[in-house]
Parts: sequence; C-alpha cells; structure tokens
Amino acid sequence: AFQLFAYLLGFLMVFRTNFAYQRYWEAIGAMQNMAAKWLDGALMGIAFDAGGSSDRGLLHGAQDDESKKPHVSTGAKGGPVHSAFYGEVAHLCSLLHALALQHLRADSNLDNLEFAYPEAPSLQSIASKMNVFGMPTFNPAQVGDTLARQKLPVLGGLRPEERKVLEADARGNELPTDARVAMVEGWFMRRLIARQKFEQGESAATSPPILSRLYQVISDGTLWFSAASKVAITPFPFPYHNLLSMFLWMYTFLCPVLINGIIMDNALRAVFVFVSVFCYHALNNIGDNLEDPYLPYDPNELPLPALQHGVNMRLFAFGVVPGKED
Repeated sequence: AFQLFAYLLGFLMVFRTNFAYQRYWEAIGAMQNMAAKWLDGALMGIAFDAGGSSDRGLLHGAQDDESKKPHVSTGAKGGPVHSAFYGEVAHLCSLLHALALQHLRADSNLDNLEFAYPEAPSLQSIASKMNVFGMPTFNPAQVGDTLARQKLPVLGGLRPEERKVLEADARGNELPTDARVAMVEGWFMRRLIARQKFEQGESAATSPPILSRLYQVISDGTLWFSAASKVAITPFPFPYHNLLSMFLWMYTFLCPVLINGIIMDNALRAVFVFVSVFCYHALNNIGDNLEDPYLPYDPNELPLPALQHGVNMRLFAFGVVPGKED
C-alpha cells in the first residue's frame, strides 16, 4: 500500500513540476515576444520618419547633423526634428516596457522606475543592480525591498507630468498596473499618429499599407503582454497544492518507519531515509521555485532589470547608422 502511495505522490509531484516548468518557459517566451513587437513598432516609427538622400542608403541616423535640423520639405509644419522625435519614441517604448514588467512582478511603486544611465560610468552600477537577491521565504516586506533594489531603468526617466496621471485616477484612486500599461500604449500610438498628421518628417510620405504595420506590431506586443500576464495572475490551483503538501508530509513521516522495519543497519537506514525524503522534497521545491517566474523572492526568477536594460540598449541602437565614407 505504501508503495502505491509513493508512486501516486511521485506522479503528482512530477506533473506539478512539469507544469511549473512549462509556466516558466511560457512566461519568458511571452516577455521576449512582447518586447520584440514593441521594439519593432519603435523601429518602424523611427525609420519611417528618418530623412535621407540618394547618397545615404541607410537614411540619416539620429545623431547625424541632418537629423538635428528642420526637415527640408516639411519643416514648415513644425514639431521636433527627427533626432528629438527619436528620443521621444525611445522614451515611450522604454517606459511602456518598464511598466509592463512592473505589472508582471506585482510592483505598483513608481519610485522603482529610475532615470536610465545619467552618466556613462553608471552603466556598471546598473549592471550590478541586475543581480537577483535570493530570500528564504516569501515576505511582502522583503519583496518590496528587493523591488526597490532592482529598479527598472527608463530612457528619459519618468517625467513629473507622466507620473501625475500614472499615479492615480481623477478621484485619487491608485491606478492599476495594467491600466498604466494601456495608458502608455495609448501615448505611444498617439505620438506616432500626431507625427504623421501634424508634424514634419517623412512619416506622412510612407505608403499607408506599410505604415499600418507600425500600429499592428504594437498591438501584437500588447497581445503578448496579455499572455505574459496570464502567468502572473493565474496561480497554480490551490487545492492541488494543498493536497500535494499533505501527501508529502504523510510520506515524510511514514517513510522512516517503513525503512526502519526493512533495513537493520543504522547507517543504511539514515542514508535511505534521507535520500527518499530529500528527492520528494527537492521536486516539490523545484515546482515552488518555477511556479512564479516574475516575483523576485528567489534567485532563479527571471532577471527583469536585465531584460529592461536589453530593451534600452536596442532602442539606443535604432538611432545609429554607419557614417559616410571619406
């Protein structure tokens, strides 16, 4: 009877661990797709707006002198030059991604967003903040401290006027974290449309079918954000977890009794009891470890600050093109 019970418990634990592993990979996959789609939208917005000429096959980069001057043919419409517009798009995409990560890790404190890379030497300090500090138990206060240590760098920082509307609604109630993501996505879309309709640049000259892809990929990124949120807001079934814990402790107390009745050598008794109980508890702890991939109370959770840093670096790269040959 105990052997059948051990088989049943083993099957339940392997199923739970496999399910937790699938959640872990689903979470990182959804996050990578989310970031890729939003970055595609930012890249298209920047590339469609860039000026160029017959001798500039890659168009003008954000740091080129031409990008810092009003557009030759549409400059009279006003609005920021291409270099400044590139900075606005990079800021909105970086902020959108950072707020999405805050939602996934259940972090509503906007103080945990920091101005990214104010000085070149700070890149090393930012990298050092990407280390995930392990904690022995889940404690809300400790998690809050860890989130404060793992700030998310935003290009351009969080501006006062942005913080005011992201902090609370018109009645003073704290805005839900997913609503903040939706709000900044709206800003992203509005900024791109305003550029196309009312300001200088090449966006209005882009073919409408091609331009429509810009808004489609941003929408696709939001779909992947919803997929990532599914893992964050849907816990492992509570009854299953409790039943598994009860069975595990029954096994822990019964296993030594049965092994002592079969094996007479005290040293071998200790070894077999330790190995048998340890294996089952190890599987259970692995499942606990992988079950919530976003919450930073364990050293093996997803490195969200590092992912934010990667998005920022790619946004920086979007404005760089090779210089002209001498």
